[in-house]
Amino acid sequence: MRILIVGGGDVAEELIKSIDLRKNEVTIVDSESSRCRELSSKYDINVINKNATDVSLYTSEVSMNDIDSVISLTDRDEINLFVLSIAKVYNVPIRITRVNDPRVAELVLKLGLGVPIISPSITANMIKNYIDSVRRPKLLVEFDDFKLYLVSISETDKVVNKAIKDVELPPDTKILLLFDGSKLYPPGGEDVLASGYQLIILSKVSEDELSSYLKG
Repeated sequence: MRILIVGGGDVAEELIKSIDLRKNEVTIVDSESSRCRELSSKYDINVINKNATDVSLYTSEVSMNDIDSVISLTDRDEINLFVLSIAKVYNVPIRITRVNDPRVAELVLKLGLGVPIISPSITANMIKNYIDSVRRPKLLVEFDDFKLYLVSISETDKVVNKAIKDVELPPDTKILLLFDGSKLYPPGGEDVLASGYQLIILSKVSEDELSSYLKG
């Protein structure tokens, strides 16, 4: 997977530590040259010293058509919105951003820009779990015959934009919780599954079988 991280702060560094750099190609962008030198010396990643709002970053320095995931972690909501907007134009499948204002999180979801995670709750582990679970259900724990999964909904999933009551699930399977980017709650049948939402699902089936029902 090719991952573009915008903003080189503490969360970004923790995320880099959690990613298998032998299997994933990571590019990080930061406007501070000293921070770029530090990250470049510590990790086997591509580092670009540039302002995230410089359009040439996306048109000439980063091959956006080849990027699988964009994660914007700057401390300014307007910059993160800009980055996700660019990522959406290039149809980057996984788009995650840090946000400070809950109203901005709501805007990100309404515009379909990606997944907002509100500060200060954002952690590298949350982002890593999302990246893992958007490709296939992520097994969290097993209880005898039952398994607890984390599933992230993406734009290409067969259940996206469907009401939960209309989603076909395997036998002995129940959606326990829904996370919409700002709050976690037990979903109702009328709740519609938007891209970026995360589900906690209890089921007896395997990851592959559950994936076939939800992702196609």
